[in-house]
Amino acid sequence: MSRHLQPLEDILREILPELEEPILFQNMLQNSDDSYEWKLLQWGLTELVEKFGNKKLPFRIGNHNKRTCVLQHHHWCLSPPAKPIQLTFQEFIDLQETKQNNIWHYCDYKHIKEWLNDNTDIIESFNWLKFGIDKELGKNGMHSTIWIGGKGAHTDCHWDTYGYNLVAQIHGRKQWLLYPPNAPLIPVRLPYEESTVYSRFNIYCLSEEEKDCLLDIPDKPKLITLEPGDVLFVPNGWWHYVESLDKVNVSVNIWGKLKTDSRARVEEALVKLIIAKMGDYNQFPNKLTTYYTTEVECAVERAQEEEQEKQTETVPKIPAKRPKPKPETATELAEEYPYYVKLLPDAKEHEFKEFIEERRKRDKEKYPSEETSASGDYIPNPQYDSFFESLINALCHPEVISKAAKVLLERHY
Repeated sequence: MSRHLQPLEDILREILPELEEPILFQNMLQNSDDSYEWKLLQWGLTELVEKFGNKKLPFRIGNHNKRTCVLQHHHWCLSPPAKPIQLTFQEFIDLQETKQNNIWHYCDYKHIKEWLNDNTDIIESFNWLKFGIDKELGKNGMHSTIWIGGKGAHTDCHWDTYGYNLVAQIHGRKQWLLYPPNAPLIPVRLPYEESTVYSRFNIYCLSEEEKDCLLDIPDKPKLITLEPGDVLFVPNGWWHYVESLDKVNVSVNIWGKLKTDSRARVEEALVKLIIAKMGDYNQFPNKLTTYYTTEVECAVERAQEEEQEKQTETVPKIPAKRPKPKPETATELAEEYPYYVKLLPDAKEHEFKEFIEERRKRDKEKYPSEETSASGDYIPNPQYDSFFESLINALCHPEVISKAAKVLLERHY
């Protein structure tokens, strides 16, 4: 393996924030004897159970039946919504052997510094330094998030407003569907989640109309299954839907910083202000009139300070000898380091149609009983918004928010 040239940290530190298409890293975390250099990847399920110990983690519960719910993130899951259950890692594994086929459990998007800050073994079992992440963030797993789910557990289609995403598959397999930023997947902001723009399409369980819409989208999607040891790079703004394929699935990820993050935080603060003022949601317990306006003001001030710092930065001197040209695109990076960097090809037509049909079947498998239909949570056509939701989604549409942030920032600069 030593004969293969591996991309250097400084190259990835420079190029990843600039890349505009996803790439797959393979073999990056393996030693010359094919063993993994991350302890987190060396451990099997028995060792993982031991490392997690008796720590209880929240697992939300979901149902494959779209007819009784909308998108299945946070409290929009079962009808009525089920509260997360607290499980140890061992209890989660045991549950996967006895649960009903149409139920899934997901401990997703859990910040290690919040949930496992006293677990030194896990925190020190991996790092992101060879991918060019700053040492402050990537020297260990403290600033990463962990995802633990069973078969069917999924992250609804969305794109992230901050940073770029590096995700490492640890145990089990996950299937990823990715679309470029301009794909017409109908962005929505309800239910609200910080820095997350969801798509109206429920890809996990497609209606006939949604199926036809997806097949008509001119943008070609990427479709890839991550295996243990794989690391996927997702550029900012790319739509992605993720689903666990195995009974036990573990992955970790980190978001790298971008120069545009300060601007994105202004936009997110505006979205939060609009939703908090127009809706009465549990995630906004603070009802003070000025609270969310102040958040916008603080975000604007931070963006202003960063812009001023950029303008005062000194221009580096041009070296006397021109250095070797560095790769600037995903294609150039993959050509220079073919053993470690793979481009993601467009999904083949038959593979994508098979993917779509599998998720279309879920919508046909089960329909609501009369009892469920009578409940207030039943939504006959969940792909459609109420007028109130449409109003918020219009005001919080990325193009509208981007324009509002631009006007606001120009007023201050």
